[in-house]
Amino acid sequence: MGVVVPLPPDRLRRPAGRGFIIHRLLRFLAAIAALCAVAAFPASSVFAVRSASVAGNAAVPAADILLRAQVSSGTSAFRVNAEEIRDRLLQDPRIEDVTVTMAFPWQVTILVRERQPVAALLVEDGYLTVGDDGAVMAQVPDPGPLPALIVARLPSEKAQIGTVLASPDVRLGAWTAGALPARLRARVTALQVDQGDVSLILRDGVSVQIGDASGLADRLAMLPGVLDAIAARQMRVESVDLRFTGDVIVQPAGAAPSSDAADPGERQENPSGRGIDPAMRRPSIH
Repeated sequence: MGVVVPLPPDRLRRPAGRGFIIHRLLRFLAAIAALCAVAAFPASSVFAVRSASVAGNAAVPAADILLRAQVSSGTSAFRVNAEEIRDRLLQDPRIEDVTVTMAFPWQVTILVRERQPVAALLVEDGYLTVGDDGAVMAQVPDPGPLPALIVARLPSEKAQIGTVLASPDVRLGAWTAGALPARLRARVTALQVDQGDVSLILRDGVSVQIGDASGLADRLAMLPGVLDAIAARQMRVESVDLRFTGDVIVQPAGAAPSSDAADPGERQENPSGRGIDPAMRRPSIH
């Protein structure tokens, strides 16, 4: 007796013909084309930046900002990374903050906030405006409304715009200019720094010796009150010395300089304050 064994379905299929192979090939080519299209999609000119603009800048040219940001007309919108642009721009010490906005995909706007110059450093060929960290912002022919910063032993090397100067005296002077109380800022015409010792020249010609970095902020804060006390007594003075803790030394106009104020290191006594008295050699203000 015979047994009939059914064949598997695959064995019953007809051999693949030419049309079937062509159909499979076309499907494969279509898939490759789709993948290529997806890969080329971000680089398509349809999504290219058409306009990149800069706002808020004054000292830093817009062209320099765009160059550092690495954004220009034709850049793919998919390659515009706001955080990376911000990080690159903040490497310029003249720039304090950056905001990047995009009207996808064609418009990129970079809004910068620059550091404000606090002084104009006197150099051989003019002045360099500097921020409170000693960053060089621009070269100008005169200080304008800024106080002049005069450093006695300024290094002779050429300063580069957009770099922080290495001189400790320049940095101290720039910091001092930035820390001037608002009431005092308009009255200061120049700052002088010599080996870490700071003095101010006021617009009325009065010289104010501030001293070194230790306690400098406190001495600056008390200076407006000292000047107010001098004005209230209608005193004409040549200099004010704040270098001695707890005391204010006032040199009246036309009087010979006191030898006691020549060296802060020699100052030992601390007399009690009794107001400003031109006859006193070491007057104090309270």
